Amino acid sequence: MLSQETITLVKSSYKAVTDARPELFEDFYTRLFVIAPEVRVLFPNRPREQAVKLEAMLQLALSSLDAPEALTPLLHKLGFAHVAYGVQEKHYIVVGEVLLDTLAAQAGDLWTAEVSAAWFAVVNFIASTMIDGARAMAA
Repeated sequence: MLSQETITLVKSSYKAVTDARPELFEDFYTRLFVIAPEVRVLFPNRPREQAVKLEAMLQLALSSLDAPEALTPLLHKLGFAHVAYGVQEKHYIVVGEVLLDTLAAQAGDLWTAEVSAAWFAVVNFIASTMIDGARAMAA
């Protein structure tokens, strides 16, 4: 499970980055579609609309990290829903990498090794929980 230090680092760095760069999630999709253009078909909404959805989901996930037992069912359902969109397990890797790269680029000096490790742990938790949900509900 995630340590309190990890949760604190992620929440504080998220607030700092999004306060300074409200367009962070639009930047994320721009980067994602350049790095992995094949995933563009998985996102039927306009990038701005998709950015709003991602931001809301990430805010909900981060606000619930202290109570993962409440967050897990939501992430399972979200993972299952993403199967219908055509999302495959390999897509979670590229999305996670691009999200971390985008955060790092926007955070500047705030992005320390500790912050990077904390974000990696949280993104891995979210992705693996969504994948578990997709597998369980699809079986």
